[in-house]
Amino acid sequence: MCAIPLLLCCQGGGTDAGGSANVANAIGSKPNGAVSDSQRVATLEQEVQMLMAQYDIDHNPQLLEQAMHLNDSIEKIDTTQQGHFNAAFVRAQLLAKSGHMREAMAIQEELLKHNSDEFVRLQFYAGKYRMEGKLDSMLLCANEALSKCDKIIADSTQNPEAIDQALMNKMYIYQIIDNRAKAKEANDRLAERHKDDPEYQISEAQFNEDFNAARAALNQSAEEYRKTPKK
Repeated sequence: MCAIPLLLCCQGGGTDAGGSANVANAIGSKPNGAVSDSQRVATLEQEVQMLMAQYDIDHNPQLLEQAMHLNDSIEKIDTTQQGHFNAAFVRAQLLAKSGHMREAMAIQEELLKHNSDEFVRLQFYAGKYRMEGKLDSMLLCANEALSKCDKIIADSTQNPEAIDQALMNKMYIYQIIDNRAKAKEANDRLAERHKDDPEYQISEAQFNEDFNAARAALNQSAEEYRKTPKK
């Protein structure tokens, strides 16, 4: 089970000695059209992910500043609707990591207007209401989201990937509402579906470690949200 905060984490490795040079080359002009805009964007996106991952290790705020600068550069290069969406999503992540949770949540809430997935909306508001201390509203959204997951799991016509995703979504919702036992049930059912895959087979100690990490991330996000003044 992955420990994920409210804003979805991006994966990436640490920075390397050649990172700055790679960024400089990516931002710089492209001689004779040798480097396409899509290649420049891909290089910059990779560097942003590395900076974010490195920040998770040493918490140097300058890394987030660099990542935000690069993300702004990406948005200037990729002016498509999808490009603006991707840049806004990363901006929300960077703001969340730097403690500006209200700004991050406002961006994510705006992005929801362009997402037709009802579960994503319910998951977001369950987390948001938890941050605001509106526990009745949190449970209402969480239970509706769980019901949608259960319908997918019970539907014999669903493909295996959709059922796996529904089980993982249930685990995340149970993290939000702090129901360790139910999260473990979903985790065990997922493991049962993948008996021959060691990646799905984790010990109870590992499950508890992952659950505690997820809860800590959610608690930190809530603390940052509540202490940020409303505008």
